[in-house]
Amino acid sequence: MNRKNTGFSKKTTATSQLQNPQTAPTTVGEYYPKSKVNGLSSNNTCSKISVRKVSNPLEKWQSLLGIHHWIILCEPIDEMQVLDDLKGDMPGHEFVGIEIDFTNRVGVIYHTRPLQEDDIVHELLHVRFPDWSEQKVDYWTNLLVDQPDNVLKLNAD
Repeated sequence: MNRKNTGFSKKTTATSQLQNPQTAPTTVGEYYPKSKVNGLSSNNTCSKISVRKVSNPLEKWQSLLGIHHWIILCEPIDEMQVLDDLKGDMPGHEFVGIEIDFTNRVGVIYHTRPLQEDDIVHELLHVRFPDWSEQKVDYWTNLLVDQPDNVLKLNAD
């Protein structure tokens, strides 16, 4: 999620908006749990992340959070696909959010800007702890990015 827009709450009613991110707008600050991943094809700009070696932040945090068996894809989308419901559904807003398929253990991180390490940690925490509030995910994101050794405390909870 885009932590700069922390006033937004989770929405689960607009899951179809991310099924075809090339044409459908989405709303800033949304988090989408899904039972199936739709709209993914070889034509989409996605990259499958290998989990065998820990050489980048995504692989590192998947391993640390114990979700190395998940497939996490990253897909850039255009800012004009993102609507801000607090500003009259005007398009053109920054967005980072994840679509999660718990059945098949697949997550797709959609983003309008280059992903930072805290974005990755935040979205992966949604995968690892889907019942957590946005505030709890924000808290642990900040704690883990600043001190990755806190993952031991996290896994002890």
